[in-house]
Amino acid sequence: MNVLICASEGAPYIKTGGLADVIGALPKALKKEGVDVRVIMPYYKKIKEKNKAEYIGYAYVRIADHNEYLGLFKAESDGVTYYFVDSDKYFNRDTIYGHGDDGERFAFFCFAVLEAIKVANFYPDIIHNNDWQTGLIPYILKANYNYYPEYRRIKTIYSIHNIQYQGIFPKSLLDILFMPYSNSLEFNNCVNFMKTAIMESDIINTVSPTYKDEVLTDYYGYEMNKVLELRKYDFYGIINGLDVDKYNPATDKNLYQNYDSNSFIEGKKENKRQLLTEYHANSLEAPLFGLVSRLVDQKGVDLFMPILEDVLYYSNATFFILGSGDKKYEDYFNYLAAKYPGRFLVYIGYSDPLAQKIYAASDVFLMPSKFEPCGLGQMIAMRYGTLPLVRETGGLKDTVIPYNQYTGEGTGFSFANYNAHNFKDVIFLAMSTYENKEAWNALVKRAMEQDFSWNSSAKSYIELYNKLL
Repeated sequence: MNVLICASEGAPYIKTGGLADVIGALPKALKKEGVDVRVIMPYYKKIKEKNKAEYIGYAYVRIADHNEYLGLFKAESDGVTYYFVDSDKYFNRDTIYGHGDDGERFAFFCFAVLEAIKVANFYPDIIHNNDWQTGLIPYILKANYNYYPEYRRIKTIYSIHNIQYQGIFPKSLLDILFMPYSNSLEFNNCVNFMKTAIMESDIINTVSPTYKDEVLTDYYGYEMNKVLELRKYDFYGIINGLDVDKYNPATDKNLYQNYDSNSFIEGKKENKRQLLTEYHANSLEAPLFGLVSRLVDQKGVDLFMPILEDVLYYSNATFFILGSGDKKYEDYFNYLAAKYPGRFLVYIGYSDPLAQKIYAASDVFLMPSKFEPCGLGQMIAMRYGTLPLVRETGGLKDTVIPYNQYTGEGTGFSFANYNAHNFKDVIFLAMSTYENKEAWNALVKRAMEQDFSWNSSAKSYIELYNKLL
């Protein structure tokens, strides 16, 4: 089975979010299962600067009234071949998103992927597209390549990683796409890349079973639920996996001390001691709550504001916040850090080594998300023996078993309603459980022994691929 995975970013080459983690890890897992899987993405300036790739050829694609050049390069990472579409006009920029011509840039990429297949002489059985930036590929395949036997047999799958970001652009974009009009291209009088992909792909999936059900509703669907309803029998949910080689407390070089599920008591204690000493915390014994997140509404950060001062007043807990985002949240956390020195620790920005230290040192990891398609933070936290405290939504609900104080079962803590007071109640439940070391250590060990590797998810993707074939 030959599979070409198309995405706008992917580890280890370039990353802005969780999509890159998936594109870095899923192909490796598929490769282990015997799939000939390759990845294609734009050849951004930042990739060129840091990586050497082999030039293998060129082609042209039609944009408006002229042909645009594309160069094709390739490199290898962990045994997986990566192709890069080169265009100085579209991709030689300091940032990869947020440009006024993003619609044209990624339309070019969609055309270029299908031409690159010829240049690479790799004709896949399946093209696996990811997020809106690849959304036009299924339509272009049918509209422009149906006359070629090598292309006519190709099937397509489209993965929704976050339905909020749909690739919506003015209808004037159609004037430069140079392909026949279809109702699939248009939604609410705009070009919508995600709608096109949903309507034209053979199968659609998203990144957790619960998120799949959620996005079919008005609350979570951002109007795309109306389109998904038309394809609901071709719509699946597969939970993302975790790169367990990268996220491994036994080998992570960022930690003060390595440990595993048999040595976590002393290992986590030492990581906590050194982190809190380095950042001048008041207490090394109090429960430590960690947060590594974008500071935006989606992540549930607004739930902190009504309750945090109460939590700090009525407990001895310590908090460590790492992230950046909306200024109102950055300012609020900085205010708490000034008001509660030694108890409320804040790092505005991002540091991967510090993030790993927080995962290892914390007792509880906070993820009260408004919505969360899959989420990796809760899985990383459990891998590092830190119990997640989450809202029951999307992949958080699928991966965290809520603690039952009567039976001792569970791998973390959760609350259902998007409500600050419910959030606060569960924070205090976590603190009271922390005082019972026997129960707490049993929870931690169970959480660390959960299997979040890509092995199971990769097999589920292969089942989907086989449905197509």
